[in-house]
Amino acid sequence: MDNPIPGTDTAMPYVFIGDEAFPLEYHLMRPFPRRSLTDEKKIFNYRLSRARKLKVCAFGISANMWGIFLKPIETQPDFACDIIKSVCILNNFIPNNEPHRMKIVDSEESWTSPTQNMGRAETVLNRRPSNKAMEARDKLTTYFVSPTGSVPWQN
Repeated sequence: MDNPIPGTDTAMPYVFIGDEAFPLEYHLMRPFPRRSLTDEKKIFNYRLSRARKLKVCAFGISANMWGIFLKPIETQPDFACDIIKSVCILNNFIPNNEPHRMKIVDSEESWTSPTQNMGRAETVLNRRPSNKAMEARDKLTTYFVSPTGSVPWQN
């Protein structure tokens, strides 16, 4: 189900974020290829990379704080969902300035050039994405450079 992007009437799907190893799909965003990037495409790639890094950091923080994610969760799927929701709720109750939490949280300044020095990943499937998938990525690209969707730290 598609929903409007905040501050717009542009409908977009909920998406997973992948790196260059994944194919572009309607529900799976990946960066633009690195060759001949426009400024808009560079901004899209940066924002996608930043979101991906945020997800990885959030998972790492949860794994280090609670330990439950350091090994497979061997339980019924419904109970595993309850565990994951509980960890999310508990993370919201721990103050951000607690010493043990400060050691594992990235600071805003350390997020510069998140894709720098990354090796090229080979694409799993070498096929052309659907027009629908390319249109979805183009909509996000346009949104990220618009006055509504841009942020000061992206330029």
